Amino acid sequence: MKSMTGYGKAKLHREGIDLELEIKSVNGRYLDLRLYLPREIGFFEYTLRKRISEFLSRGTVEVRTSFTDHREPAILLNEAKLKKYNDIFRKAAQALDLEDKITLETLLNEPGIIESANNLDEDATLNELLREALELALQELGKSLSAEAADIRKTITASTELMLEAVQQIETEIQPYKEELFAGMKTRTAELLQSYNNENLEQRLFQELAIYIDKYDIHEELSRLRSHIATLLQTLEKAEDNGKSLNFVLQEMQREANTLGSKFSTAKTFKHILTLKEEVEKCREIVQNVA
Repeated sequence: MKSMTGYGKAKLHREGIDLELEIKSVNGRYLDLRLYLPREIGFFEYTLRKRISEFLSRGTVEVRTSFTDHREPAILLNEAKLKKYNDIFRKAAQALDLEDKITLETLLNEPGIIESANNLDEDATLNELLREALELALQELGKSLSAEAADIRKTITASTELMLEAVQQIETEIQPYKEELFAGMKTRTAELLQSYNNENLEQRLFQELAIYIDKYDIHEELSRLRSHIATLLQTLEKAEDNGKSLNFVLQEMQREANTLGSKFSTAKTFKHILTLKEEVEKCREIVQNVA
């Protein structure tokens, strides 16, 4: 299991190149990559997207990279452009009957006269550094995601213990409540039948009453809750991405908890049902961060 919330950073300096790469990840329904790269190393975007997509399946991921090249730049003089600009300036001066005072500084400031010979996408040192920084940052991110996942697992496990305890407490109240409810309704029914002397009617009424009381039986709901809790704990231990599975199991648990609340919310069980609902809701919120 991996969380979707984490942080990884790598900072490298080699052969005159300073490079810093950081990755931040938060929960998201799908994998949403947001890359912020200097224009000079925009060629590395495809590699970044491909590698991170292999490493993560879900989450909103922000990648920022800063890059400074302290190496002596390789620059070239474009002689053809230099001569062409010089010819144009001279022709313009002659056309306007102006004195020809073209300076070298003026010519060198024209675009394209001085060109960079650095093809950074083919720079072996830079490419090696970028890949190394990416892997280091992903390693740090992985540790962060695993640590967060361990905390999530610990929290959910503690919640399941509280849920099981609540289920046990609710179960002990089923039979006493049914007996109390039946006795009270039996007394009231007998009072209503005092003016009637019909034994068959009385027997039929008590049969219907027993059926009605039986509707308050919640053993089936409690059994399903125990089964869901066991499934939840098993899913927690799976290595693959299981956030959606955990959320589905918790949805089923929430449905059973709501059924308990509508069928069997007594003075003695109210706090236990409330505990169930609170813990399920807490777990549902937490697993939104699970990949």
